[in-house]
Amino acid sequence: MADDKDLRNALDAVNAGRKWTLFGMAALFFAITITLGFVFSMLIPSIVQAPTAAPDAIGAPTETPGIAINRLMPLKALWVSAAFQLFFVACGTIAMMLHVSRMTRAVLRAIESTRK
Repeated sequence: MADDKDLRNALDAVNAGRKWTLFGMAALFFAITITLGFVFSMLIPSIVQAPTAAPDAIGAPTETPGIAINRLMPLKALWVSAAFQLFFVACGTIAMMLHVSRMTRAVLRAIESTRK
């Protein structure tokens, strides 16, 4: 009976660690979502074209210099979002690896203690 209690305690500790890992990943996802929202909100004004003057106005420019810059903004936004996605996947992989190794160690220690 005491052997089952040790194994049960080890599994409960692993379950508590799993809950903290999931909470941490959810917090990381929320932080990345907020950060990307701020980044995209800063990019939107540079993507939107300024209203041009009437064609019959005196001295109206024929081409605006901001058009070349505006063509690159969606590409930069794509690179930034891809970098954040890779960061999130890397953190998720590390969290999963740490959780599995912790779980394996806890269960193997509990099984080892039952043999003695």
